[in-house]
Amino acid sequence: MLTRVLADLQIGTERAVRRRILLIVSLLVGIPFAVLPHLDLVVVGVIQSLQALVPVASIVVLACALVMLVLRAWGAAAVLAAAAVAGVLPTLTPTGAFAQADGVACGAEAAAFRVVSFNAQFGEADPGRLAAQIRDEDPDAVILVEATEPLIRALLVDEGLAEALPERSGEVSTGGASGSVILSAHPLRDEDRAPGSAFDQPTAVAAVPGFGDVRLVAVHPHPPIPGARLWRDGLGMLDRWLEAAPDETLIVAGDFNASYAHPAFRELAGGFVNASAAAGPIPWPTWPESDRPIPAFTAIDHVLVRGGAPAEWRSFAVEGSDHRGVAAGLRLCGA
Repeated sequence: MLTRVLADLQIGTERAVRRRILLIVSLLVGIPFAVLPHLDLVVVGVIQSLQALVPVASIVVLACALVMLVLRAWGAAAVLAAAAVAGVLPTLTPTGAFAQADGVACGAEAAAFRVVSFNAQFGEADPGRLAAQIRDEDPDAVILVEATEPLIRALLVDEGLAEALPERSGEVSTGGASGSVILSAHPLRDEDRAPGSAFDQPTAVAAVPGFGDVRLVAVHPHPPIPGARLWRDGLGMLDRWLEAAPDETLIVAGDFNASYAHPAFRELAGGFVNASAAAGPIPWPTWPESDRPIPAFTAIDHVLVRGGAPAEWRSFAVEGSDHRGVAAGLRLCGA
């Protein structure tokens, strides 16, 4: 009898020790994970890369919490579940009342406006397939980053989009990922480029019939790797420039090289509504798109609007690019 009691005590002690160890490990994992989306540090670009993984990693952390429940490690399960929720919440796309920027709420008389945004990856995207996608979307404006003049010419001339999109911003810069262009179905007035990037960030004002002026901004900040400081400073400069822009209706689209998992992007997007809110709070990934088994895992391509509201959103793939394109239907109503 005494032997059995001692054995039970030993088993109980071992279980308590195991639960204590699991709790400590959960704290060591959970606390950094919950804090990660709030770190606005640029010491090393790896922080930004880890932040981009938070939405996917939160599923793994939650699965670990379920394992802890099976093991009856209640404290560890609670810590990991709380960490998963705390980590993923900042990364979600604001929707509903949280998506209203500056009190904008469009009424029934709002003007419909469609935008396509796409990173053409050094101009290597298949022009035929891209043109077909653009034609299907019938957009009022197309934002292309990492565009080249040969690609633009192929779309407008060879693929016959010049009639649907007769207006464009100025000639793009050459070399690598530098070029960006705005194509428009409406009269377009080219203006100074937005600051904050060595890549093209053209701006233009479209005169939309029956509505008025709509400022369009194509954005492509520097990526955080390499150059986390350059990336952060660029987003900050763009944020201040957009905040100072007097336009009642402003559409900002492109490859932001940032998601809601990054504090710098949340700060920039705070005065806008993200068109992806029309698809719900999940940040549907747009990069990297490839034929490899690894799926896209982060949402860095966005269409933001001020003075409007999202009506629909979807993404699409075009061969030759490692980004998914974004097609957004907006309702413009002014500020």
